[in-house]
Amino acid sequence: MFDTTENLQLKNHLSKCVNTTCKTFYNRELILNLNTRIKQIAFITYGRATIVKLDEDGNKVVLRELKENDIFSNLFYVSSEDEIYVVSNSNITEVVFINYYAILKDCSMNCPFHNQLVLNLFDLLIKDNKELNEKIELLSKRTVRSKILFFLKKRINKDNIFKVTTSYKAIADYLAVDRSNFMRELSNLEKDEVIKKEGKQITLLQ
Repeated sequence: MFDTTENLQLKNHLSKCVNTTCKTFYNRELILNLNTRIKQIAFITYGRATIVKLDEDGNKVVLRELKENDIFSNLFYVSSEDEIYVVSNSNITEVVFINYYAILKDCSMNCPFHNQLVLNLFDLLIKDNKELNEKIELLSKRTVRSKILFFLKKRINKDNIFKVTTSYKAIADYLAVDRSNFMRELSNLEKDEVIKKEGKQITLLQ
């Protein structure tokens, strides 16, 4: 993906060969409904966001966490009765929107960012498939404890530490469990000396 310097160049140069729109969103503000028929590609150039699925019964599941330099699009989501949307989860989230059909056109300026964007779309597809498979495996876990341990093992660093960069409520939503049940099981894991909690840091002991 683009680094911070490339993000600035992206906004300055890519906008010359395709129509782009840069928008700023505030915490919990809707960025994009992925069920819309208008095909769009978007870059997060600052802040964080979350892809959320809301079913007819009001049940919410976090599908994916997005951070700076991530790409998201409604190209890969099949229209369904469930509402799938992207919402900002930082004080300020800056997003660059690009029309999908403009990307497919040849760039008269032979812009390197245009070519890189096409390559990044393939990376996005691979990443989405990987995260979808992980989500399916996660939801197949039968207990809250097994879901928490699966989540942590996928995200710990080489020192077996997971740093909580969002709220515990957001993690519970991602695991598709009730927040109170999540916090209770987290405490049980600490009592059983499976994990150690220190502020926003969780260490996996076993």
